[in-house]
Amino acid sequence: MEVIGVWIAAICTLAIFSFLIKENPFYRLFEHIFLGLAVGYTVAKTWTDVLRPKWWDPMIAGFQGVTPFGWLWIFALFAGLLWYFQYSKRYHWLSRIVIGFTIGAGAGMTFKGVFVVMMPQITSSFKPLNSFSNVFFVVTILCVLSYFFFSFRFKFRPIKKVSELGRILLMISFGAFFGNTVMTRFAVFIDRIQFLLREWLRIGGV
Repeated sequence: MEVIGVWIAAICTLAIFSFLIKENPFYRLFEHIFLGLAVGYTVAKTWTDVLRPKWWDPMIAGFQGVTPFGWLWIFALFAGLLWYFQYSKRYHWLSRIVIGFTIGAGAGMTFKGVFVVMMPQITSSFKPLNSFSNVFFVVTILCVLSYFFFSFRFKFRPIKKVSELGRILLMISFGAFFGNTVMTRFAVFIDRIQFLLREWLRIGGV
């Protein structure tokens, strides 16, 4: 059984890597298989981890009289069904109701997250200038903030240079993030190559 699993994993890996040569039916087949499995797994996990324990079971308990107001969860079903009116030309306006509520709730949670997440980050930037790292940290913040100040043009040359320095620091930061992403992808790629050589082809030991 383990050998079958290794062969299936090897075939899937080679099918996905075949896209590096060109797009082909072999790659498309396994792409569709992967998407189908991902969608099926997501639907199953959504039902078992979210919908059933947090919506279905409380609603059924409410209809059975176990909980006094559990039956009110039935309105969540109607709200969810409103999303599908996007496919109707005549009743498309009904979907805008639930979209409006969703955007409003999302905006409220985001506004709350600004104070919960962003404020600690802002206060943590207030560091004493007693070390080079703290000085560099504060200077970087001020330079980057000056780059995103679009209210008026900087005519004072030193401030303009500070803004340009902020842009350079941003590019360095983005380059570091991109390099880290590439390194992570190469780590995954090397892991798959080692799997093909060691576990599938039995080259170089297991």
